[in-house]
Parts: sequence; structure tokens; C-alpha cells
Amino acid sequence: MSYWKNFWNKAAQSDSALMQVQRNADDRTLTAIESHICKLLNIKKTDEVLDVCCGNGLISTRIAKHCKTVVGVDFSSGLLHSAKEQDLASNIQFIEEDAIDLSNSIHQKFDKIILYYSFQYFDFKQGMQVVSEMKKLLKPGGQMLIGDVPNKKKFWTYYDTLPKRFLYFKQWLFEQPKMGKFWSEKEMRMLAEENQLKGLFLQQDKKLPHAHYRFDFLMEDKQK
Repeated sequence: MSYWKNFWNKAAQSDSALMQVQRNADDRTLTAIESHICKLLNIKKTDEVLDVCCGNGLISTRIAKHCKTVVGVDFSSGLLHSAKEQDLASNIQFIEEDAIDLSNSIHQKFDKIILYYSFQYFDFKQGMQVVSEMKKLLKPGGQMLIGDVPNKKKFWTYYDTLPKRFLYFKQWLFEQPKMGKFWSEKEMRMLAEENQLKGLFLQQDKKLPHAHYRFDFLMEDKQK
């Protein structure tokens, strides 16, 4: 995890909020992502929401308009510094903590939990720990969204040109995988089953920028 922490702390030095979180999107695209998340989780004005791997708060600040409170958590002090420098609404709080140790620093429970765009930076074992920690913080009947996950079946759809493939093998050789892990539907369902959660694999809306190679995974308590 030290590789990724160093990576994001370095990225946080950019003057561009989008480049800090390695996003290439305009306001219209971000609004579409905001709407997509709110619709999938049916976020309500009474909901308390946790945004895991929140980075510089790019998503957190948008979701805050639709719910009661948002707690954003990330392990990058640099990105959190950028998040806290914004003109934040009174219902947003940011906490520095690793996603595999959420319950060390967060003790309340949430109606909805989001982990968007960042699940690729965990291997399978770490992913299992993250889902377990997220479940500990979920209210009965609550829902969790792991969103914008690179699809293992679409690996070569993403690496679709010779320059991209050369870059991938170069990164693989030096153990610097910028894209992280591409997940399979089977692996995601295993994470849900091991944590006694119902899992729903979702193809992304084609209007979203990465729908051609990413998916969403929605989870909820089996007792619901």
C-alpha cells in the first residue's frame, strides 16, 4: 500500500483538482456520475453517507447536496489537505485512515457507503478486508456501492492499442501498475458472499465515460 500512498500524495501536488485524482472529466461528466451514484443508492435527504477512498472530495462534495451528512475517508494526507481547503458545506467531514482499517477511526454507522473509482488499487485479499470493514459501518438495511471497477473481461478493451499495451507491460515489469487490478464478476460475488451480503453486478450506463470497460457492484445485507 505504500506505493499507492506515495503515488496519491505526489498526485495531490498538482494544481488541478481533476489531475490530483487522475480524472479527465468536465463538469457535465461529473454531474452525470453524481446523478448515477445517487440513483443507484437511492440517496435521500435523511441519509448519512460514507465515501471510502474519497481522495480530494471530488465526489463527496457533490453527494453532500443530496443527503444529511457525508464522511469522506482516505489514506492520502495530501489529497485530504486539498479536500479540506475547499469551501465545504457544514455537513461534510474528512478523516485520514486506510480503507482496510476503517473501523479504527470511524465509529458511527451509515445508511449508504460509496467506494467509487478506487477499488482497482486493492488486490483480492485487501479487497476482502475493505468490504469487511465497510460492512461493519453499515446500518441494518443499508447499501454499499463499489463503483467504476475495471472489468477483467474488458482488459484488452482498455489496452486496445500497441502504445497502451507496451505501457502496460513496462509498468508490469517494474511493478508499477498504474491501472491496478481488473476485477471479475466472480471475484466480486465472492467478496459479497464471504461477508454475508447480497451482491448485484451492474453494467454501467453508456453515458458514463468508462462504461466500455468498467462496471458497478451493489451490495446490501442479506437479512434485508
